[in-house]
Amino acid sequence: MITPKAFGLIIKHFDSIDKVVAARLMSKRPHSEIALTSLLCDLMDEDIDTDIMLDYSLQHLQNDLQHEDNLFGISLAINTAQFKPQHERYISQSDIGLKLEFENLIEPKESWIKYYLLQAKKLFPTSEIPLKYTEAARFASVDKLQGKRIIALNEILGGSYVKYMLYCPRPDKVDEDTKTKLAYLRTKKLSEEIFDFTYGQHLYQALLNNGESLKAGLFLADSGSMNFGEVHAMILGDTCPLSWFIAINFLHKNQHLHSRLYSASPMSSQSPSGSEPSQRLLEGIMSGDCKVIEELISKIRDVVPDKLIDNVLVLPKHIIKLRVSVGEQLNHNNRRIRME
Repeated sequence: MITPKAFGLIIKHFDSIDKVVAARLMSKRPHSEIALTSLLCDLMDEDIDTDIMLDYSLQHLQNDLQHEDNLFGISLAINTAQFKPQHERYISQSDIGLKLEFENLIEPKESWIKYYLLQAKKLFPTSEIPLKYTEAARFASVDKLQGKRIIALNEILGGSYVKYMLYCPRPDKVDEDTKTKLAYLRTKKLSEEIFDFTYGQHLYQALLNNGESLKAGLFLADSGSMNFGEVHAMILGDTCPLSWFIAINFLHKNQHLHSRLYSASPMSSQSPSGSEPSQRLLEGIMSGDCKVIEELISKIRDVVPDKLIDNVLVLPKHIIKLRVSVGEQLNHNNRRIRME
């Protein structure tokens, strides 16, 4: 549960991070997936001082959230995951574990934790000299075997918990023809939306005001086998800007983002933290629990042909922990609601 205003503020902050990371794909020598992920993690860690100024910093977000009746608090932290040496072959240097936590100190039963594993992939230019990205540009490092491994992992976990983090340039930074075509694809998709409730109303305002957050560079998706145009053609459907993905997760307490983020309803019927086995496996992966990791690897071997095993990277090098709290500013002894 967050307010409509808090929903927009969260999008605003993470969109400002999106702008900085996506800009690195327009460098003379576009950054690697490892470098992009490292930069993203630095910008999402409130304990790291960088010389990069965001349009809307975490401190600005924290201050503005406190103005929402002093209800909300937010914190961000990055951990470098610690795994045992025997598991090093399963660690990915460029990939991310995402832990989203909503802690309700007024009604603790409304608290939840959600986990995702994000496989990083960057868009490759259609031309390097001059540097150019057209709607046909693809995520060239994605292969069919990797896709099958991710499908198998999601089957084991019982939901769409392993996603692709797609690094793209923002549409405003590409050539005018491509920019116009991407805008057409987004408009065609989003014109089908029903603009109700917090999500719909915010989307309506974003479209009305030429909102920058929809012209994103960082997307989450359930497939990496698509081109630049398809990323925008499926926006808020099979693909979702990172900023919107985070905000939508915190908007709904009883639902978990599905493989298709929006169909008849903007959410699936999964519980926020998934089934108990899924929760246990995901939590164990994030914490480096040897027993859980060995169990997961065993499960993978049961469902994935041997030839696919060698490159199963299931352990993220970086863990992003994003916590939103309600009622933290209240006196510890007076947080609960008493109606009698």
